[in-house]
Amino acid sequence: MSPVHISSDKTNLSRFAGDKQGWPVYITVGNIGKSTRRKQSKRATILLGYLPVTKLECFDEKNRAVQGYCLFHKCMTSVLAPLVEAGKAGVVMICADGKRRRIHPILAAYIADHPEQCLVACCRQNRCPKCLVPYNDLGNPIPSSLRDPSDTLKTLHLAANGYAPEAFTQNGLRPVDPFWIDLPFCDIFASFTPDILHQLHKGVFKDHLVKWVTETLIGGEHEVDRRFQAMTGHPSLHHFKKGISLVSQWTGNEYKNMEKVFLGVVANAADPKVVQATCAILDFIHYAHFETHTDHSLRRLEDAWNHFHARKDEFIKQKVRTHFNIPKIHAMQHYVHMIRSHGTADGFNTEASERLHIDFAKHAYNASNRKDYIVQMKTWLARHEAINIFSEYLRWSIPGYDTATDPFDEGPVLNDGDSGGDDGPPDPPPATSQSNEISYSVAVRPPFPKTSINTITNKFHAPDFLHCLYTFLQQRDILPENFDSIDPATVAVPVFKRLNLLLPNLPEVSTEGHQIRDVVRACIATPGKGLKKGAPEVFDTVFARRDPLAGSRLKWWSSKGTILNRSLKRSY
Repeated sequence: MSPVHISSDKTNLSRFAGDKQGWPVYITVGNIGKSTRRKQSKRATILLGYLPVTKLECFDEKNRAVQGYCLFHKCMTSVLAPLVEAGKAGVVMICADGKRRRIHPILAAYIADHPEQCLVACCRQNRCPKCLVPYNDLGNPIPSSLRDPSDTLKTLHLAANGYAPEAFTQNGLRPVDPFWIDLPFCDIFASFTPDILHQLHKGVFKDHLVKWVTETLIGGEHEVDRRFQAMTGHPSLHHFKKGISLVSQWTGNEYKNMEKVFLGVVANAADPKVVQATCAILDFIHYAHFETHTDHSLRRLEDAWNHFHARKDEFIKQKVRTHFNIPKIHAMQHYVHMIRSHGTADGFNTEASERLHIDFAKHAYNASNRKDYIVQMKTWLARHEAINIFSEYLRWSIPGYDTATDPFDEGPVLNDGDSGGDDGPPDPPPATSQSNEISYSVAVRPPFPKTSINTITNKFHAPDFLHCLYTFLQQRDILPENFDSIDPATVAVPVFKRLNLLLPNLPEVSTEGHQIRDVVRACIATPGKGLKKGAPEVFDTVFARRDPLAGSRLKWWSSKGTILNRSLKRSY
């Protein structure tokens, strides 16, 4: 069996003017690792087709919505028709090891945001597309039975024949003929996966939690903006120097950066129970992001969900909310079960679909003349796909041949070391050092090659530098005999402004093959000149831990991030 993943998402094609939209449908298989499926350059997810986007003005306004639902399911039935026979009888395919095997492709995951999940599940948007919880109990953490495909089909069949079954209204169904009715071994309700982007980042956090907490603060938006502006800057954190109330269009990265500091923004400003509820939601979001889960992490995910419900009544007491019957908040209840059955949520995030829109929809639309653009988009994509396939063939057949797979690149280049440009040789890579646990990198050339010790003591605010330097050199048996006669005004050492620490990989949150980078800065104030604004001084705090295996020797030593071990070795 080969699990098939389908994703669909309507997107805007025109910019600034017009209302042109596209509705791409993508397909991939679960046999491919998620680290490969998430990389667009690997082309593990392909475009299956475009669904029609029309206003259906030929129908009256009362029936227009129902006809739109029927049109979607009719088109999806046509698009997925090959999966019906292939899933039942199987199809012979060549596997990665070169052997032929009979494969049964089965629809196992449908990746979409909440409105499209409800559209696929044939239910209303104020209901849960996975379970039968009543719409007025969505805000309560109560168990409910999952939707059953057989029972749903029976109810829809009775409604189509003119009957009025009670379950049709209770379950919030819509009168349509679903496309998944003939797909073999398909439980469409169990195939819906977590949507971190729209459910958590945009929905629960930005649209709900931020709004609720803001209303509980004295000063409202002005106070939240003031606290965001007062946050200390750091290379790994986005500084909202103008606050958040003036931002009209948000991206996924901005949601994530807000979540990193939002608890610090509301601390000591909101009611303690509001802060605890905020902490529970943020804990849930960050646990849901884990790329590797264990029973322990899933228990912590569920505990965060329960802690929020134990403290959410504070929003009702402060008259911010009257109920919590919100489908996106209820969807958090299914995360633990869906992660256990399908895998970690990062492998099914709709952020991948948003990225695919750029190559399979927006670039193709920009290449058209905006008239009958769907036909032109298909032609454009087919031609570039042919170019990519031929380029891959050349790469495989000609030793040393290399070509870019991006259709917007200039073209092939040979691996002869000549970039063909006039920019000269590339900059040398930064010098690196690595230990058993941590590695670091600094610039090849220090920005301050000859800095006196007096300057370090005064401008870099390191009054204990000379004493620490003496201790450091003495522990390594490289202390010069004339150290006591050093003149702080004349002796100079190289100083670096930045230290890049490459932290050990954390499999739960580190992208596969990439390390977490932390930056330590020691920058003096820079005065303004002409139109260039001046920059304030920045000195990051560094905590050094003693190595338990080496007595009193420090594993990392720094005087406010100013002088590095490597620069000292250069000087002596």
